[in-house]
Amino acid sequence: MRKIEYNSYIEKLRKKSLNLYTKWVAGIDKPLRSSRPRDPEEEYILFLLDRHRWDQALASGRIEKIGPRRYRWNG
Repeated sequence: MRKIEYNSYIEKLRKKSLNLYTKWVAGIDKPLRSSRPRDPEEEYILFLLDRHRWDQALASGRIEKIGPRRYRWNG
């Protein structure tokens, strides 16, 4: 039977556990996006909703156009 020093063993376990916990919290092991492709109709509707939201933000002044391809968010 081999001998193991308890303190060093616990320290190794702690480091491994912390590493796994930080990866889990950061979401490294999880896919960032769904692997299911969107339905073309759903994609078009989402585009229209985004466009409408963007136009409303420009009209209300929450987003200000300061140049070509440059915008400022006014919160």
